[in-house]
Formats: sequence, structure tokens, C-alpha cells
Amino acid sequence: MFSTLNRYFSRELALTFVAVSAILLAVVVSKSFVSLLTRVMEGKMSADAVLSLLGLGILEAAILLAPFALFISVMLVMGRLYRDSEIYAIKANGIGQLRLFRYAALFVLPVIVLLGYASVFLTPQIAQQVETIKLKAKERTSVLGLVPGQFIEARQGDWVVFVESADRESGTARNIFIYDRRGDRISIETARSVQQTDSPELEGRTLVLSQGRRYEGIPGEGNFTVLSFDHHNVRIPELNAAPDDDDPELMTAAQLLAAHANPELAEFQWRLSIPVAALLLVLLAFPLSVVRPRQGRFAKLGLAIVIYLIYSNLMILAEAWVANDRLPTMPGLFAVHGIVALMVVFLFMKQGEWAHRT
Repeated sequence: MFSTLNRYFSRELALTFVAVSAILLAVVVSKSFVSLLTRVMEGKMSADAVLSLLGLGILEAAILLAPFALFISVMLVMGRLYRDSEIYAIKANGIGQLRLFRYAALFVLPVIVLLGYASVFLTPQIAQQVETIKLKAKERTSVLGLVPGQFIEARQGDWVVFVESADRESGTARNIFIYDRRGDRISIETARSVQQTDSPELEGRTLVLSQGRRYEGIPGEGNFTVLSFDHHNVRIPELNAAPDDDDPELMTAAQLLAAHANPELAEFQWRLSIPVAALLLVLLAFPLSVVRPRQGRFAKLGLAIVIYLIYSNLMILAEAWVANDRLPTMPGLFAVHGIVALMVVFLFMKQGEWAHRT
């Protein structure tokens, strides 16, 4: 069904793509792992959330890096064919660049289709999982992980805590302020020091306040109760671990299209841009990888990386402009793809003219 050259070329592309993707993911994952461990050490995240976030981060990175990995893979495979002079034997049999692209399609097109499905439909699910895990991890974080000098809210602002300083070595936070509102009644508690523990009696995480005061009553009635205490236990309420439904990155494709707002349309165009960019970069790699016999396999790899960086940054800029109504939604991000498509056509035409002259 498939020729020997077809299978050979597709296999070379597949093996190179796997190797390039593994290297890129290793770099990204190692950086993310160090960042997550730092947050755990600082008490800003519970340790059990690291593996889940790392796994989801790998999926996110794989989707974003796939176009670049395909681009570099084609460049490397074609560069090797030129270096080993195999390309000249292939051309001698009447097989040109477009024919080679059809051979590459055996591997490339299924990858791009899968990438398009993942970008449009799986991306919001991954983002929702990441956000939920982060919120739950924040919910389980020790009071020592609270940012000193900032007010932290729970129960839609009905429970607020403020810590002036925290000492992880001693396991104690100092000068804490807690505001708790239940209906019309509010209570305010202050304490010089606080420690966190799990209390079976209060069914959850508990703050043990030491040397403080409690003010309780209904505002405007003037009958507040003031209590002083040496030690007092306060249950930490459950935080709302639901992701933000208004965040475009968390919306499904149907929700983005139904919104008819610029931020949502910009996000939808971005998701479509991932597979489109992958296809254009693969097409661009074929004429861009043409080298003279003595130039070497990596002669144009640096240029390819520069082109990709410009392309990806223009996509990011166009998305921001569409979201901020500085660029019309049509063509929107597709204007950037149009520029790259024109470059592909120009390079193929130039290569054809050069081949005809020689």
C-alpha cells in the first residue's frame, strides 16, 4: 500500500518527533517541578498536589510544544537527507518536495488532527482540573503559608484572616486577625500567636489562638461582647474550590462561541491556531530545510528557531489585541497565519525557480 520511501520517511519523522518532544518536555517539566517544589517548601501548596499538577502540566506543555516539535523534526530529517546526499537520489527518481510532504502526511496529518482535538476540546478540561487542584491545595495549606500582610478570604468574604508574620521553624504565626460574619452577627478575634492543628472535635483544620481577644455582636446595636482568652480554638472554614466560570481559558468551545465577546473569541481563535500553526510550520520546514551540499545538517536550524519565535510571539500579541478590541475579530489571529502562509508559497516558488535554473 505504501512505498518503501513512504514508510522510511514517515518512520524517520515519527522517531525524530518523539525524541524532540521528549527533550522539550523534559526541559519544561523540570522547570515546573522545581517551581512546584519551591511553593511546597514555602507552604503555599500541599505536597500531594505536586504530582497531579505535574501530570496535567505535561499535557498542557505537549499541546503547546507540538507545533514546534513537528517543525524541528522535519528540519532535522530533511537536513540529514541533504547531509547524506540521500535527497539527490530521491530527486533523481522524480520525487520532489511536495511528494515528500505527501509521504510525511502519513505521520504528520494524524498528529495535527489529534492536536486540533486536544487544543479545542481537551485544553479547557485540563485548565479546569489545574485550577481546581490549585484551589483545593490552597484550601489545605497551613496558616504558615499565608502571605504576611495580606487579607485572605473564605465564604465569599464572610471569613477573613490576616497574619502579620509567620515563622516556619517554630511553626507559629504572630499577630493574627480573624473576621467572621454569620448573618447579621459578626465576630472579630485578635491574638498574639497562632498554631494550626487538626481537631476531631471541630471536624476539620483548627487554629489555636493564644493571648487574644474576641469581639462579638451585631453592628449598630452597641451591645458587643468582649472576651479575653489565653487559648481559643477556631475552625478554618472550607474555601470555595470552584473555578472561575467567567475565565475564557476554562470555557468549552461551545461556550466561547456562544459568548460573542472579544476575550472569548480570542481564546477560541488561539485554540484553533495551534493545529493551524503546526500545519503551516511543517509546510514551511520543507523549503526552509534546503541546504547546499557543504552547509551541513543544522545550517538553517537557527533561522528556523528565530522564525518560530517571531511567529509564536505574533500569535500571542494578536490574541491580546483581539481580546482588547485593538484588532478586529476577523481576521484576528488568522492574519498572522496568512503572513506565514504567504511565506510558505513564496519559498516554494523561489525554490522551484532555483531548481529550474540549476
